[in-house]
Amino acid sequence: MTEDGSTGADSPKWLRFLREGTPPSEHSGSAGPLADGPAVAVRDLFVGEPLLGGHSRFVREGGVMLLKVDNYRVTAADFPAMAGRRAGSEWRRLELLKFTFMLRELPAGRRYETARVRIVLRPQPPLMLLRPHLTYTDSHATRGFSSEFRPLLTRLLRMGVTHTRSGGVSRVERLPVVTGVDEGPAGFGWTFQAQDGAPLVPQRTQTVAVAELPPDSTAVAGTFDAEAFVARRVAGIYEPRRALPRTPPAMFRVDLQAAG
Repeated sequence: MTEDGSTGADSPKWLRFLREGTPPSEHSGSAGPLADGPAVAVRDLFVGEPLLGGHSRFVREGGVMLLKVDNYRVTAADFPAMAGRRAGSEWRRLELLKFTFMLRELPAGRRYETARVRIVLRPQPPLMLLRPHLTYTDSHATRGFSSEFRPLLTRLLRMGVTHTRSGGVSRVERLPVVTGVDEGPAGFGWTFQAQDGAPLVPQRTQTVAVAELPPDSTAVAGTFDAEAFVARRVAGIYEPRRALPRTPPAMFRVDLQAAG
């Protein structure tokens, strides 16, 4: 990868078109009729607001939108050599799923402390890759990526990371901490945590998972859920409160291109 972020001729084709955002139609699809249409799923979040007499009511405080799910057909050859040597890998279909999330705006005097998103596929397949896996706020912010994928996936995820180079050492600016979680049959997802100088704000955030599917798979279906801690400013002090949805997890479906 060059100083200006371009990739060399030996870069895997699927990584190049992911970074450029215009995937070839024969390799990709998207949840919903339009890539930039209405959100695939929305999780409105609520907090309990105490009332006089010991009662309470639920008040909406933010939420998380799953704007779209793009899918790309990849193969073991697109990964480090060891991935292709896994037992039974030749019989699996590898599908890269790129999730685009966005936080809902909050009223004045509120801010997100953490936001948690979880995806459960039915049935839940094993994952070959989950990114970001662990992103820090210091100069090692991209250490969670492998050396093969680190620069390209950082650009793909569009997490607001700015790279600079000095004496051959890559550094990044501060950004929210992102932790990828693979819970096996219980699903997977990411937790976003604000830091000093790196708040959680409503902006598009992209994450990536590569799922190992049966070779005859025609679609990926699952559920999307979210929760957050939202801090309210009272007398100049922010008090965090847990915000939860009041409805079951939202369902979504991604149609896959036929193998060929």
